[in-house]
Amino acid sequence: MMRLLLSLLLIGLSALLLAFLQSTTPSYALLTGPIETVGQQKDTLSSRTFSIKVDKIIRARILAFTRYGRPIERQSDGVWVIAGVELQTKRETMTIQAAAIKGASGRLYRQSHRADGAPRLASTKTLQPGLSSAGIMIFELPEEDAHDMTLIVSKQPSPQLASEIHVKLDQDTVEMRDRAEIGDNGI
Repeated sequence: MMRLLLSLLLIGLSALLLAFLQSTTPSYALLTGPIETVGQQKDTLSSRTFSIKVDKIIRARILAFTRYGRPIERQSDGVWVIAGVELQTKRETMTIQAAAIKGASGRLYRQSHRADGAPRLASTKTLQPGLSSAGIMIFELPEEDAHDMTLIVSKQPSPQLASEIHVKLDQDTVEMRDRAEIGDNGI
């Protein structure tokens, strides 16, 4: 009888231990997620594969640029957020295919396709090792989300075991404009 009680007790303890281990094991997505580098706007942030420096942030209601010789003007019910960045790759030729802004609500806003064709877009640049490249990233988001922002940049969308840089944007340095003109020389 004692041996039966001891066996049941050991089986019960084993089940509790296994349940505890299962509940504390990280998910697959967390284990294979991006390798994050986090920092402030004032710093040049480097990951294993690339680095970024955010030079300037501009908020505007109207975005204007010239595409194929025709003037384009885009208005927004929210705001346009334009990030002037300097990028550099370390080991291989690459493009930055994914950029998003995390707003105050925690929602992610990817680069706006309404600004495709604007000059100096960072997403159209091919980065070469050792050479820095300046460009802009353009986002459209609701005004209530356009503070306490974080710029998230990676080589590919939904990176797994790849570099992703999170740049906490300094709200005090955001330049407010009614109209942002983007030219071949920048904003």
